[in-house]
Parts: sequence; structure tokens; C-alpha cells
Amino acid sequence: MKVTVWQSLDLALRQITPVLVTLLTVIVARLPMHVPHLMPVMPWLALVAVFYWAVHRPALMPMPVVFAVGLFHDLLVGAPVGSGVLVLLLVHAVIAGQQRFFVSRSFPVLWSVFAVVALVAVTAHWAIGVVATGALLSPKPVVFQVLTTVAVYPLLTWVFAHVQRAVLR
Repeated sequence: MKVTVWQSLDLALRQITPVLVTLLTVIVARLPMHVPHLMPVMPWLALVAVFYWAVHRPALMPMPVVFAVGLFHDLLVGAPVGSGVLVLLLVHAVIAGQQRFFVSRSFPVLWSVFAVVALVAVTAHWAIGVVATGALLSPKPVVFQVLTTVAVYPLLTWVFAHVQRAVLR
């Protein structure tokens, strides 16, 4: 059976959906909310997306894409270039490398693992920022960013699961 151009386009769009959704999380996290002091503690939505796709569809979120997402994140938030790249690449490598273990686990187990990953990732991102700027940044926002990131995990994974079921059949 011959594949039509429309079928090829449909397949390509389905395969880049995780990338587009992840890039959207980076943009949404930077939208002006007009809430004082929110930006330093804003959840790292791209971290949730990279974690989710590394567990559920790692082939659709390859390392070059994670690199691009991390670079886009760093440029958009004004972080030292490469800090988000490094952290997201490490998270993806570790989680995708253990994907067989994670894919069969219950939601509470994945959420608990994500909480540990978020703590390590946000702390590492902060530490890289301290080293890169040469200034001791307050660790207080790190605690709140970890908490907000872990708190939005259930909502985002629910959205990603619906996208996965609807688009990635």
C-alpha cells in the first residue's frame, strides 16, 4: 500500500507533538502573570515535560531535541546558557535509560520519583547559576520552585496523557 503525502504529513505531525508540547511549556512558563515575585518560583514546566516524555515516549523526545528545548529555556529565562541544557539532558538520559522500570509504575511512584528528580534538577540548575555568575544566589526560590514544579506535575501529566492518547495512538 502506497503512503500518501497527507498520511506522511499526519505521521510527521504526530511524531513532533511531544516536542511542540514541550516547547509550549517553556513559552507558557514565561508568559507575564502580573504576580509579584512569581518568576523566581515559577514551576519548571519543561522539566515536567522532558520527564514525562522520557518515561512514556523517549523515542519522540531524543537528546538533540532535549538540547534544543534546554537552550530555548535558557535563552528565554535568562539563565546561564547551557545550564538548563545540561540539567534537562541529564534528566532525560537517566529517565529514558530506566524507561522499562518506570513505564509500568503507578502514578504515585512516578510522582515520588519526579519529586526527587525535581529537587536534584532545580538545585543543580541553581548551583550552575551560582558558579556561572560568581555570585551567591539565594537558595530560597529553589525550595519554592521545587514545590511548585512538583505540585503542577499531576495536572501536566494529565494533559500530556490526553495528548498522547488523542494524537499518538
